[in-house]
Amino acid sequence: MTFLLTGTRAPATLDLARRLARDGARVIGVDSLRWPLGRSSRAFAAHYRVPSPRFEREAFVEAVLEIAEREGVSLIWPTCEEIFHLAAAHGRISARVPLFCEPLAVLDPLHDKLAFARLAGEMAPASWSPEEAPDDPTLVWKPRYSRFGVSTRIGSRPPDPAGWVAQEFVAGEEFSSWALCQDGEVRTLTFYQCPARAGRAGCAFEPIWDEPAAAFIVSFAAARRLTGSLAFDFIRDAIDQVRVIECNPRLTSGIHVLDPSVRLTGLLREAAPLPPPMVPAQLGLPTWFSNWRVAGQSPDVIAVEGDPGPRWGQFLGFTELAAIAVRHSLSLAAASTRDLEYNGPDGD
Repeated sequence: MTFLLTGTRAPATLDLARRLARDGARVIGVDSLRWPLGRSSRAFAAHYRVPSPRFEREAFVEAVLEIAEREGVSLIWPTCEEIFHLAAAHGRISARVPLFCEPLAVLDPLHDKLAFARLAGEMAPASWSPEEAPDDPTLVWKPRYSRFGVSTRIGSRPPDPAGWVAQEFVAGEEFSSWALCQDGEVRTLTFYQCPARAGRAGCAFEPIWDEPAAAFIVSFAAARRLTGSLAFDFIRDAIDQVRVIECNPRLTSGIHVLDPSVRLTGLLREAAPLPPPMVPAQLGLPTWFSNWRVAGQSPDVIAVEGDPGPRWGQFLGFTELAAIAVRHSLSLAAASTRDLEYNGPDGD
């Protein structure tokens, strides 16, 4: 079986590629960066640079399709926010090569923080559009389409709140999840906390399990017959109530804590018992810089035996992202998604 993975800049995509390759699959990678992390990995049988999903969507879609057909791809597996740009052409793509995600009409309200809060109902904090928001200095304000907590404001209404959502502030313990779904069935599911973060993005991952959150995820996926990755951020408040903060319908760091013994190709055929075996993991260098007390306490996702390229390739990737950040006056986190992010049907 041959998989085509998009968004190979992400450590989660590198992890996915290695797992598929260990299962005996052939893996092709594509990304719009010149030096994405995955380019230097032996897990990829071939790697291609493609146009920007955000700025050249049509050319990107056609490039992915052309590569998939040339390489005899069995399944296109989007992993980062380019998933939304492929989902916008779901019918055209899936008529030629199977696409492992839902159409944009399904994914958009999951990515939109206000729309998702309304879908989640009582599991989510109270959420309002700018016009509906009460005059409350404790509200959390964030763009409806955003990532990594970029631009989040607590207690400070933005000067121009159009396109933002206001949410009730919930204090508590944060944790996240990642599920692999097929036709509404959760094939596997992980939960994790982040004892170290680079900015708002986690770089060390400790597995946990939460039964109420698991029940919510299983029900949510089944009700919508979702296929692909489904990830959530949760918070457990002072009275032990679990609230869901937001949804990411794409691959996330939750894959890192899935025990390497779990065969992903097998999960595409049938579900495995929950909870699965899980292990701690970390991104070595970011963890050293973020929280040296945690560094080295779990396996490094990037630098692994038998695949030395990413250990050194991460420096090229960092240099490229740093240059983008300087050129466009962005944070590193914002630079990492600038050319592939999706900001809604009316976004740029």
